[in-house]
Amino acid sequence: MAGFERFVLTPAFSEHKTILSSGESADGRGAFPSYSVIKFEVDAPVNTESATMIVLCDGDGHVAEYEMARDGKRFAFVLDLSCAADGGCGLYFYKYRFKTATGDYEMRLRERDCSEEISYAADGFDGAFQLLIYKKRCREPDFMRGTVMYQIFPDRFCRGKDIPPRADAVIQSEGETPIFADQGKRMLNNNFFRGDLWGVIDKLGYLKELGVSVIYLNPIFKAYSNHRYDTGDYMHVDEMLGGDEALDALIKAADREGIHIILDGVFNHTGSDSVYFNKNGTYDSVGAYQSKDSPYYNWYNFTDFPNGYEAWWGIKTLPRVRCDLPEYREFICGENGVVRKYLKKGISGWRLDVADELSDDFLAELKSAAVAEKDDAYVLGEVWEDATNKVSYGARRKYFQGDELDGVMNYPCRTAIIDYLRGGDYTGFIRTLRRIYGNYPPENANLSMNILGTHDTERILTALAGDSSDGKSRTELSKLKLTSEQRERGAKLTKMAYVMLSTLPGVPCIYYGDEAGMEGYGDPFCRGFYPWGSEDGDLVEHFKKVGKMRCGEEVFADGAICVRFADADIACFERIGKCGAVAVVVNRSERTYEFISGGATELLCGATGGKIPIGPMSAAVFKIKKDDDYTVAEEIPNPRGL
Repeated sequence: MAGFERFVLTPAFSEHKTILSSGESADGRGAFPSYSVIKFEVDAPVNTESATMIVLCDGDGHVAEYEMARDGKRFAFVLDLSCAADGGCGLYFYKYRFKTATGDYEMRLRERDCSEEISYAADGFDGAFQLLIYKKRCREPDFMRGTVMYQIFPDRFCRGKDIPPRADAVIQSEGETPIFADQGKRMLNNNFFRGDLWGVIDKLGYLKELGVSVIYLNPIFKAYSNHRYDTGDYMHVDEMLGGDEALDALIKAADREGIHIILDGVFNHTGSDSVYFNKNGTYDSVGAYQSKDSPYYNWYNFTDFPNGYEAWWGIKTLPRVRCDLPEYREFICGENGVVRKYLKKGISGWRLDVADELSDDFLAELKSAAVAEKDDAYVLGEVWEDATNKVSYGARRKYFQGDELDGVMNYPCRTAIIDYLRGGDYTGFIRTLRRIYGNYPPENANLSMNILGTHDTERILTALAGDSSDGKSRTELSKLKLTSEQRERGAKLTKMAYVMLSTLPGVPCIYYGDEAGMEGYGDPFCRGFYPWGSEDGDLVEHFKKVGKMRCGEEVFADGAICVRFADADIACFERIGKCGAVAVVVNRSERTYEFISGGATELLCGATGGKIPIGPMSAAVFKIKKDDDYTVAEEIPNPRGL
């Protein structure tokens, strides 16, 4: 490929346009606020006699057909939701049907890259366009826009004080591999590295250098395990993390630095060793396991009391809670409940574990409670798929219709970035970006958590450059490390990945230690202790530079996205906002390319001019004018050396 020019390549949805009543172009967008007036325009095949828009309401299955009016060479239909019940909120699917002299044809989405294709008319809505009508928040959590988030697994980040461990804790040294059990064997998870919230306070200055203004903490409440997803007592912070005093101090210290705290809410299940279930008799209370007279007995679904009970994924240490039970909802969402208690303390929001296992009604009640306590509270859900059309337990979910989640964990884009950088899968990259950012309401897209790794995935360095984990035991994975060549390549790819993550719509989140070059396969090997004093300094500096760039450009807060080009060697997408535009170019080849324009600035290295090089295996971000043309072309050395 010699290169490409801006505007030469056809952007997505060129034949199919949606335009808001305000005149705002929304090409490729499939989500609009309630009570909107939306104009749909489509280029029809030659000799089209008539065009029809066929719409399926996902909620009740009703199918409606709307005749489209000829508008010059195009056909158009205006959907007016200004008087619709609830503003028309809901999920819809639609397609275009064209009647011609040679037969009936339909326009739908091509699966390969989510562009349009025209084929013979057929029954059903496979490949149909998606339309989501949603309610807008009165006040959005604007503190999440244009910033950087940092995820901390509290036991593994930093030790601030010498807090005495509990008697049955197995203590590990900072450089050790986390204790593990092979498949089929029981893992107690009572091994600790003794990180605490005081240690987080000590590192707030470091986090500021990364551009961080939001910290997401994995569970901190009293629990038996090191991961603390087996909550023992929602009302108190675990003593080994510093207790309630340490959380209060962290909130105050973070606030002085302009940093917000997000807590992990695990409300689908508790621990069996908890004040509520008390299977081991650890607590003074009478737990559900101990007596049917326990005030918590109805929280759980017993099939054969006391040992037969529903548990999350069958894990007996995680008894599942009946989250739609009124008394449980009051405990979590009530005026004196868990959600509001910690918002009162000063946190800024919640990340909800396994959100797809919490009902829509529960999520709506939790969101209502959070906003009632703090009108800009942020509610993030653990959802691994497209949040606009996900089906969970046989039901279509309503995460982004306005009453539930502000954002989700952006696993689809994580997969797309890794697959592109590691294997050159550009069709998957294009398809994912067009689908996610076409389907999501802009507000939710900009507030979602962009990730390269989490406590549930292998480290990004390993994901990009390591050997496959398929077929390997945990014993093998515990010993499998990157070679020096793999680490060198992985570091380059990680730099590129973080540029991509930080420039896509959403909030880039650094999983603690990824910036330091930590490696490791899935749980528990992705949960080692942060290597203070042994970091990859070059990688850390890159993360700082990207964070500074992101926080300094308003376009990353809410700018629209347009994928301009992608193949196995090079990809280009733009962010376009009211204050300007940037072009992001990712060069995964071994060749040098040039960004040729009337004059641009590369935001990471500061280079300016009409020709700016993009080196092999690197990513660059160019500040441009909205109406400027540019070319990205392979640099051709002078064969005569002149």
